[in-house]
Amino acid sequence: MKVLIGTRNNVKVEACQAAFATYFKDVEVIEVDVSSEVSEMPLNNEISLGVRNRIKNLKQYALEHNIQADYYVAAESGIQDYFDEWMITAVAGIEDNHGLRSYSTSPSYPVPRQLVDEIIHDGLGPVMDKIFKDDDSGHHKGGIGFLTHGKIRRYNLIHESFMMAIIRIINTTW
Repeated sequence: MKVLIGTRNNVKVEACQAAFATYFKDVEVIEVDVSSEVSEMPLNNEISLGVRNRIKNLKQYALEHNIQADYYVAAESGIQDYFDEWMITAVAGIEDNHGLRSYSTSPSYPVPRQLVDEIIHDGLGPVMDKIFKDDDSGHHKGGIGFLTHGKIRRYNLIHESFMMAIIRIINTTW
């Protein structure tokens, strides 16, 4: 099975590979750098729009390069305003060649209010890099790692969003 993913981000690629391998054998995930056509730090509806755009651009890339794939996938993380709280969430999308589409989200987590403007402007990664360090060498766990005291990694959130999106793919009777 060939899966094209619209990113070269290792965390997203590994999460996608693991999610598909849960249900399918011989999964080959091919990374293709395509544009999301949204902000560097997607805001609200830009998150899901970024996923749809990446999949659209993946399909166009495959057509132009004569690549046959079984699934086209993408994941996008961003900041959303839920219940008057800013939350980081990830959206994953999966589409096949027959029009079957499935999208899902990861669990979302709250962002400290004093960081919201800076995160929207600079992105979550750079803000967390500046604020949190594991040690003097500058290594870090990332925002979710620090906020959960090392219990959850970004990989977990992306993987969860792919696992939820696969539900429709493996249950094609509905």
